[in-house]
Amino acid sequence: MSIKEIRNVKGRVKVVVRDAKTGEVIRVIEKDNVVTDVGRALAAEAYARYPGLISQGWFMDIGTGVCDPTAQDQDLCSPIIESTTKDSTTYYFRRWIKGVDITQQNNTVIFHARWMPEEANGFSICEEILFVASSAGVASLANQSAWTSPDPLKNITQTIGARVAQHASFSCVSKTSSILLDIYVTITFT
Repeated sequence: MSIKEIRNVKGRVKVVVRDAKTGEVIRVIEKDNVVTDVGRALAAEAYARYPGLISQGWFMDIGTGVCDPTAQDQDLCSPIIESTTKDSTTYYFRRWIKGVDITQQNNTVIFHARWMPEEANGFSICEEILFVASSAGVASLANQSAWTSPDPLKNITQTIGARVAQHASFSCVSKTSSILLDIYVTITFT
């Protein structure tokens, strides 16, 4: 199947909440997600193994927003922006962005990221995005000495040129150290 032959793109998100000690599945949330307008083109390129994406990385970020995703989304509704103070200056950063594993099964591409027991604790995770950006740009979001205002970090499309491919909201998960959180984004082409 070539990019020109792709007529429909369907997205699905699966959130798997596991007990961090035993690995036992506590809860599974599955639902259709929104593949953005940008995402349709990007995912088709990934499916076709388009070489232009080699210099870019695929990432996933989580947020606390309860919202309705749209095909025009450029970031999470409520990204997790944290702060630290050094020498009386407050710096803001986003540290829960993860690189994703990508697998392909026939006409389906699966993106996966995992948040470990020690990560993103104390947040009610209600949404995620899948995006493409340079690794250096993503690293700058997590730089705890770079941003003196949280405002630029609220739109990663404008801040680092990220291209948001997909956005999903789901029943909130209270992230604690006893939770291992896996998020799978599936994009199927027909």
